[in-house]
Amino acid sequence: MTMYKKINPTISFIEFIKLVGPVAFFNSLEGAEYVVQNLKEHTMHFIRKSSGEKWSMDLKEVYRAYIELTDFRTENFRPYVPLTHSPALGLLLYLDLLKK
Repeated sequence: MTMYKKINPTISFIEFIKLVGPVAFFNSLEGAEYVVQNLKEHTMHFIRKSSGEKWSMDLKEVYRAYIELTDFRTENFRPYVPLTHSPALGLLLYLDLLKK
């Protein structure tokens, strides 16, 4: 089991959103590819490339998970982002906010 360490534990939500803004694509931990469609307010809309499924993810909750969690296993994101826990972790890794 891989343990991840927070790189920027004091990041503000505004700084977090600035990092997320330019993201066009990212992968889940298992390698599923996601293509970002847009950001509206604090919600990221994206498509899972392999299935064409459309998803949306509450970035306030992804940020809250980042700030509150100390154990960054995919299942620990479930209370924050119930259907997008794997993409949430993938996004944090893509943003270099977590390191092994």
